[in-house]
Amino acid sequence: MTQTLQDDDASNLPKETSVSQTITKSINIIPVDEIIPDLTYASLMAMLKLLKNHTGTVNIETSYLSWKIFIHRGSIAFIEDESEFLLTLKRKLKIKKVHFPEDILLSANSKPINIIETCDLLGKLYAHDHENCLMIFKEILLENLLAISLEKKFSLLWNPLALNHPIILPIWQINDLENAIAKVTKQWQNFTNVRHPYQIVQLLDPECEIAQVPLFTKVTNGKYRICEIADCFQQHITRTAHKLDELAEKQTVAILPLTLRSSKVNEDPALDQAWEPQSQPKVMIVDDSPLLLKQFGNLLKNWGYQLSLVNDSANATRQMLLEKPDIVFIDINMPNLNGFDLIKQIRRQPSLASIPLVLVTSENTITNNFRAKWANCRFLSKPLKSDDIHEFREQVRTILQDSVSRTQL
Repeated sequence: MTQTLQDDDASNLPKETSVSQTITKSINIIPVDEIIPDLTYASLMAMLKLLKNHTGTVNIETSYLSWKIFIHRGSIAFIEDESEFLLTLKRKLKIKKVHFPEDILLSANSKPINIIETCDLLGKLYAHDHENCLMIFKEILLENLLAISLEKKFSLLWNPLALNHPIILPIWQINDLENAIAKVTKQWQNFTNVRHPYQIVQLLDPECEIAQVPLFTKVTNGKYRICEIADCFQQHITRTAHKLDELAEKQTVAILPLTLRSSKVNEDPALDQAWEPQSQPKVMIVDDSPLLLKQFGNLLKNWGYQLSLVNDSANATRQMLLEKPDIVFIDINMPNLNGFDLIKQIRRQPSLASIPLVLVTSENTITNNFRAKWANCRFLSKPLKSDDIHEFREQVRTILQDSVSRTQL
């Protein structure tokens, strides 16, 4: 990806203006300190372009994430992912083996309070090592813009800034950034399981060949974002995402959905249904095996379902009455209460009589199939070997499509 770079110099520095002057000029373009909700990505970028010749911060939020975009003379100097920006910066500096004087390192070890302090820190880094920092800043900016481009609905808050000192940072024209990221965004939108660079990855099959690589096992423990995994392997983020998408298709890993956050800007965000867990059907799994609950649960969570996992069949009916799931997968062989007895208990409850039930067992016998049909349940055979995983996955997908009309796979 390439884009036009503009380095600040003395002749290009903005003239100092008072805060009141800046606000007066900006208010005719975008309202100041006023939340603008329900923006699409296209309308968000259009509003950023309206800030020509202005300097300040654009706070944007979605149902899942938030960023601060530092606008300088109508171009973008950097985008700050509020929860991870400094960690990402330090990680990339370490990977590139960039060394800095002690005073700069001390600044990087304490979280800046505001955008100006962040800007000052980046300026010190950039002044010390233009070449490496230019590469790192560009990489972080494009990763953040990719993350933003893959979101659906935004809230925007514009805050103009009056600067009392020069900003010594590279800046990027918005049109150039938009063009640079467009092709990559389309690639990500074509992935089957991967949707966002901030999703985390959970290993499902510890016996597979790639799981024998210690670094891969370390970064697929449900704690690392896809962008972090790319850094660990020093790969382009899209290449990493493509590989993880393929592994998710094989059920080697699960790509977990983003977690909803409490919005500080938009009090009533318009949530995109394809991402909103609360708009998705709730699936309950009843099984006494912790491993099956985890692996089966991760598969369904990766598909976007709400989950309820029950490891004690004796409590399953009570949980169903409380949670009202849309469909329930039930193991046959469980202590305390086996699957068939549990079904009888469930069907005695009028409010649960019509909930689709699926019996799950490793014993694919004619007797179990007949008993499942007699109990008005679907039957699902557990995979006994790795070759069976794909067929099991497709059977689950078909059952969910048939049983729950709201499903979006």
